[in-house]
Amino acid sequence: MPLLAAETPQAPAGTARVVCLDGLRGVAACAVVVFHFFYAFTPGPFADKARTGFSLFDTPLAFFWNGHFAVAVFFVLSGFVLAASAPKSTREAPLMIGLRYLRLGVPALASSILAWAWLVSFPDAAREVQALTGSPWFRWTYQPPIPPLSQAIWEGAIGVFVEGTTRFNNPLWTMQAEFFGSLLIYGGYALLRGGARPLAMALGLVVFPALGLFYLAAFCGGALVYELRGRLRDHLWLGAALGLAGLVLGATYPGRAAGEDLASQFVASLGRDGPRQAGALLLLVAVLITPPLRRVLETAPLQRLGELSFPIYLVHVPLIVAPASAIFVSYAPVSASGLAMLFLGTCLATLALGQLFLIAVERPVLAGLKAIRRRARAWLAAS
Repeated sequence: MPLLAAETPQAPAGTARVVCLDGLRGVAACAVVVFHFFYAFTPGPFADKARTGFSLFDTPLAFFWNGHFAVAVFFVLSGFVLAASAPKSTREAPLMIGLRYLRLGVPALASSILAWAWLVSFPDAAREVQALTGSPWFRWTYQPPIPPLSQAIWEGAIGVFVEGTTRFNNPLWTMQAEFFGSLLIYGGYALLRGGARPLAMALGLVVFPALGLFYLAAFCGGALVYELRGRLRDHLWLGAALGLAGLVLGATYPGRAAGEDLASQFVASLGRDGPRQAGALLLLVAVLITPPLRRVLETAPLQRLGELSFPIYLVHVPLIVAPASAIFVSYAPVSASGLAMLFLGTCLATLALGQLFLIAVERPVLAGLKAIRRRARAWLAAS
């Protein structure tokens, strides 16, 4: 979560790896952390459904705290990655889909157990912060009595894929979307060949929004960019224009009140489903064709964030709703400087816990799945 599931984009054999997308994924993961932290403790601008006036929420800078847009970016990146790793035959498709489920499910399960442990340790923290701040975000977190560990295991491993939600670790709602997107891309690529693939993905960009399935359109968009990648050429000014257009369309925080005139209605649509996914798609293209932007995203710190992106995504909410919330309650009312210190501490704790998750869960899962895939492909080739 993804590329959201932290799979590194892999180009076809003999071509360069698209490392800049790792950096983009890392920045998007950080935006989700910022979004959830401030939605929890300063919910006003995030919960306002009829925003008026002008603020930073109405600018491209909102990319750095717009969790909605970050998830759209994840889905577009996942479409790109899934197209790159698509099954080589219809026989291989069930294997790849099964491995994809494990790729998503095992880390989701581990994070659900971790979230349960934090909630049991700080059972009243989320409820007390909600009473202080009025944040509606906490409705997605279990309040006492906390369900048993068996429920956390069920929801992390299976429930989120079936129901699309869990209140142990609420970001896991994206696991269902990721798995359905995987079924779409892997299944479609197993059945289609050559020029039929980009045509099918382009059709998905039209059909799925009409059905209200905007997240599947994002997967199709990412796969379409992968299919057309050979036609992309570096172009600084076009890339800058596409990137800015993408941020205006998608990163503008949704919720602005609409007026009666067409212009205000258009502005009110920015950041909502449709413009959001279109903006994420434009941003992907912008990254791929803009050399200075690629170089920034390929720097060591952002590459490191990219490696940690899935662990960060999975561990940050348990930290916010449990220990960070307990600290917030203990020092309430919290000043602006106090909130800044709490935010810094939460970020550092997220990075530390994310590193532990990377070592204990992420890397072993990736290594195990790689070994299974290699042996299974050898068996399929021999049979």
